[in-house]
Amino acid sequence: MKIDPLSGLRAQTVRRKERSSGGGSAFADALKGGAERASHTAGAPGVGALDTLLTLQQAPDALAGRAKARKRGEDLLDELDRLRVGLLMGRVSLAGLKRLQALLGQARPQVDDPRIEQVLDEIETRAAVELAKLGQ
Repeated sequence: MKIDPLSGLRAQTVRRKERSSGGGSAFADALKGGAERASHTAGAPGVGALDTLLTLQQAPDALAGRAKARKRGEDLLDELDRLRVGLLMGRVSLAGLKRLQALLGQARPQVDDPRIEQVLDEIETRAAVELAKLGQ
């Protein structure tokens, strides 16, 4: 036996009585007019919100500068570590020296934190000393 769970739920049509008085139609017309006006003006605030969002995305982010500075410091330290390993093994890679020199030649990101600036100064000084010792 098959049981249909929706068999007891059937849509019933409800008919409304039409009123002969014209008082209700003016109210309905006013509602329709208000809805039409609201739909025409609904798009305007979206443009302003989009402009605001785009402006915020273009603003420089303080954390982005810190992230770039951190990446620069990590890249320099990685190259210095490769140089150290090469010196211990007795072979210094010319490509590694050129990468280190290229990293030092890149523009430094702007950072507002003096501690980060100090750490980057120390890393860059160490890299410059190592390049000077190896005649680059």
